[in-house]
Amino acid sequence: MLVHNCLPLGRIISGAALGAAMFATVSASGAAQAAGCPSVADPQGIKTSFPQQLDLPDFEKQLGRKLTLKDNPLFADQVKAGKLRSVAKRLPEDALVSLPYKDCGKYGGMLRGISKALESGTSEILSWRQVNLVRISDDLQTLVPNVAKSWKWNEDFSSITMTLRKGHKWSDGAPFTADDVVFYIDDIIKNKGLHEVVPSVWMVGGKPVEVTKIDTENFRFDFAAPYPGLLHFLATGGSYFAAYAPKHHYMPYLPKYNSKADEEAKAAGHESWVQRFGLIWHKWKDAENITAHALTRPTLESHLVEVETNTQRRQYIANPYYFKVDTAGNQLPYIDRQHERFLDQELFILSVLNGEVDVKTQTLSLNNYPVLKEGEAKGGYTVGRPSGSFGPYIVFNQTIMDPSLRAVYSDVRFRKAMSLAIDRNELNEVLWFGLGKPEQAVPIGVPFVTDADRNYLIAHDPAAAKALLEEMGMKMGSDGVRTGPDGKPFTLLWEYTAQHNSAEFATLISDYWKKVGINVTVKEVTTQLMREKASNSTSDINMEWDVPYEPTMISQIDVYIPPYSDIGPLVGVPWRDWVGSKGATGEEPPAWAKRLFELSEEWKTVLPGSKRYMEIGTEMVKINLENLVIIGTMGSLPKPLVVTNKLINVPDGWNVSHFNYGYDYPYRADQWSFK
Repeated sequence: MLVHNCLPLGRIISGAALGAAMFATVSASGAAQAAGCPSVADPQGIKTSFPQQLDLPDFEKQLGRKLTLKDNPLFADQVKAGKLRSVAKRLPEDALVSLPYKDCGKYGGMLRGISKALESGTSEILSWRQVNLVRISDDLQTLVPNVAKSWKWNEDFSSITMTLRKGHKWSDGAPFTADDVVFYIDDIIKNKGLHEVVPSVWMVGGKPVEVTKIDTENFRFDFAAPYPGLLHFLATGGSYFAAYAPKHHYMPYLPKYNSKADEEAKAAGHESWVQRFGLIWHKWKDAENITAHALTRPTLESHLVEVETNTQRRQYIANPYYFKVDTAGNQLPYIDRQHERFLDQELFILSVLNGEVDVKTQTLSLNNYPVLKEGEAKGGYTVGRPSGSFGPYIVFNQTIMDPSLRAVYSDVRFRKAMSLAIDRNELNEVLWFGLGKPEQAVPIGVPFVTDADRNYLIAHDPAAAKALLEEMGMKMGSDGVRTGPDGKPFTLLWEYTAQHNSAEFATLISDYWKKVGINVTVKEVTTQLMREKASNSTSDINMEWDVPYEPTMISQIDVYIPPYSDIGPLVGVPWRDWVGSKGATGEEPPAWAKRLFELSEEWKTVLPGSKRYMEIGTEMVKINLENLVIIGTMGSLPKPLVVTNKLINVPDGWNVSHFNYGYDYPYRADQWSFK
């Protein structure tokens, strides 16, 4: 039995059941009557097997005629001069037809955004142009084709065959084929010079993925065990990492294809070909757009780098080979350019109020909402409040290098005491206008989390907190400050970064802890320093964690086992190293952490929604809660979303904005248009 195509979260729809499960923008009249611009609001009889999209041959069959393809005027001079082929020759034969939300748009304009700095708070703007093999629809449930035209699983989900679009091309006009997927896996991901250990998302059953080219448009991934979460990864958190690379472009930089690659790298001022390659390719697609090399790097994204990046801005221009059209035959994207300015976060609100930003949600916090709402008319924007903010989270580093601090932080009584000392209701009122809900750190939207889990040790009980600290031997001095269990004065150093926290939050929490006798020093540091200290196990507290939604749990279980974060680890880097090296390096984990590692390997192989899925999920939640590895504060916080009033085709139901869904990725920025 083969399983095909539409893949809603937590269940699989078979090919036989697909027709009955259509997500249809359907009217009772025949599709042949369609005219003008069929849209989500008015489909004009067009039927779709996936939300808001269908392939060009299917669309033309419903129309009863060939669709006339239309080019962006931006490319007119290049086409006229013979530098570009006509749009019909640039698009795949089975281009993806996208139904706009409201109406077909018009070409032109520049979409303006702001970020903190290169590699800091840039994920949202990346999401405007990013693509991968599959995508998650705006219902945040349904997986739909994107770069890939279709897919078929085998019966036990250990092998998947994917079909690409015939005639799809890179932004430089070179063919995009199965060779580019094979190259990505065999020459990059499994290249020991670039990856000492194959990334965990491509390791299942203790073995790395095998990829096979079937023909130009078809390839197959084979895994040593079932891996039903692969597509969820590619569509959500993995949407930032394209599962292919332009082979024709990168071959000269690899010794396998160029015997002089290392020599040429050193002549160019690099230590080796490895260092050089690391500057021009990165799994995080945004990181490739920093150097001048980005001007020549082919992409499949909707926009490509137009001018060399600097510390003030990045600018992108529409990709003339982008593979999508609207229902009137216009090649997408509508918007010609995207512009990203780098500003100090303190200037974000002023820039929005001045009408200098078209779309913004990342790094905006709920306490910004009143002033943003007040400035709507003057700034020419509308501010909404989608969900997507949870936490902040607090993690005591149980593997910190300092032995005296480790003795404290590795004692679960201390972690429980710190949770009980927090007045979450007051936090909610002071920082978030009472709009949040006190909640422990648990996955979101999963069927195995209960209300009891969410409420675990969130009550404000300073007396119980003091009792636990006394039980540990942390005695209160006459000055109201406790000693460590070793009898020496105890001070907790809380270094935080504004990217993940606020001074007000750190100050309030510190005050709660001081009231139970814990001396706290609060200090703001850079994100870079915070990540370095987290990776080196020298920080007392870490906070860089995005709560996993169900798609993240299904596809990236590493976010719920030590060290819980790849970029900014929370706790357990030595434990991960011990497990990965089979005891050769690192430190042996405690029993509870070992169990999480064991469960995570089995978890990858189970079918979402199955009995074993529920059992493993329940056990992992129990282990993390009972050990209170991650201390939660608040759940269900709205997040400000600013959208200029000049844009059309922005969805009304923009209900969630979160890193784990790719920020704006589900809402199809390629069909946004200026009025």
